[in-house]
Amino acid sequence: MPSKAAVTSRLSFFNLLPCVIVITLFCLAIPLILLTIGITKRDDCQADPRIPKWMIVVAVLMLIERFIGSVNTIKDRRFIRENPKPVFEEDGDNHALIDWTQRRKHNKSSVFAVLGAFIRLVQFITFILGCVYVFGIYSISDQCNPLVFWTSFIYCLLSIIFYIIGACVLGCVCCCVALMNDSFAQ
Repeated sequence: MPSKAAVTSRLSFFNLLPCVIVITLFCLAIPLILLTIGITKRDDCQADPRIPKWMIVVAVLMLIERFIGSVNTIKDRRFIRENPKPVFEEDGDNHALIDWTQRRKHNKSSVFAVLGAFIRLVQFITFILGCVYVFGIYSISDQCNPLVFWTSFIYCLLSIIFYIIGACVLGCVCCCVALMNDSFAQ
């Protein structure tokens, strides 16, 4: 009979499953939309012909990044399924838990982690280039197919918003960690 922790873990996964599915579909829909529009309208932006090509590159990078991220996620899920997490013991003998954590960390592919980081860096650079391209033709956007322009414009705008939110969250986390370290040091 499975332990209570294993049953609770599986139930919590099933509670999160709809959110995971929606987020996955959303994360796949964006690159597929960019890819489809970039390919079908690749010659429909006289204001800056680089924009449809940029849409294709961004979409391909997003799909590659999702694939690379999925590899380690699948490996981690398989590891957890085959190696249940040991229970935390309050008496201080947690060698099994420490060993399990180290084996889980080593189970992930460092090659895929480095490759994923590199792809995210390239994505950020192409995002900046895309913003320069798209915002640079704003005044002459009527010379570009509206679907190409507005899709890329909205993508750039939403990306800027998410990068700002991410930077704010990262700043808050760093401040909280600094404050916690300061309070522990005293």
